Amino acid sequence: MRSQVIKTRNLPAWKAPPRIVHVKPVLLMILLGLLGIGFLFFQPLAGIGAILIIVSVFSILVMPDRILIQFSPDYLVLYNHRDADTCTIIYWDEIVNWQYEYHPSMDRLTINLVNGSSESIELYSKRPIQYSMNQYAPGKEIKSARRKENR
Repeated sequence: MRSQVIKTRNLPAWKAPPRIVHVKPVLLMILLGLLGIGFLFFQPLAGIGAILIIVSVFSILVMPDRILIQFSPDYLVLYNHRDADTCTIIYWDEIVNWQYEYHPSMDRLTINLVNGSSESIELYSKRPIQYSMNQYAPGKEIKSARRKENR
């Protein structure tokens, strides 16, 4: 089996630019700051605008960010290890199924492999993960029980 935990410096060269999922939603923070700037021009909302600007600038400049997952046409890379120098590389043809699980504090992506093992990573947003997983591993998603209850 080719999927394994490796040192990040030993990752194969990217054939195409990878799709990267970060911890911090920078685009959302920028939009929040722009919304705050827009609120500054309306006197009743100026206080809310100032708060939005402060929160977005603080989030972008002070809060730490790191890469959680990288998607490429051949494999995906999970960076959720205690040792920052290691990562898990998983090839698409070795995935049996995957599931996005909702939890109160943070969500989890669980990937089951052909050798019976599973890998999981803590995440914060389903949308970018689901799009890429369905693109590269179509038909392998296990639907969440929470989603079935809402129907």
